[in-house]
Amino acid sequence: MKTSPTDVAYDAIVNIVTEANEDALLADGLEDALIGIVERFGQPPLALYDREKCIQIFMDRDGMTWQDAEEFFQLNVIGAWVGNGTPAFATLINRVDLPDDETIN
Repeated sequence: MKTSPTDVAYDAIVNIVTEANEDALLADGLEDALIGIVERFGQPPLALYDREKCIQIFMDRDGMTWQDAEEFFQLNVIGAWVGNGTPAFATLINRVDLPDDETIN
């Protein structure tokens, strides 16, 4: 079986995550949204997912509308606390897309 570049990248990120924290959990079915790890002082590193990619996966894979995918994400992904290894989800903001007078606090 041939391995795709996506599989190789996913496997590499999973290895980094599990080496950093063997108790870190991964989100089933959201492999293409895994982007790395997140760290905070005094806390173990966790798997980090791109929130918008998660929404897009639900739309593409499951045929959901954006609104349905957003609701599903809020209730079943963000709302699913499964312990200290629960993954984190990032909303990526591109400064280029912000209006000139917009500030990030």
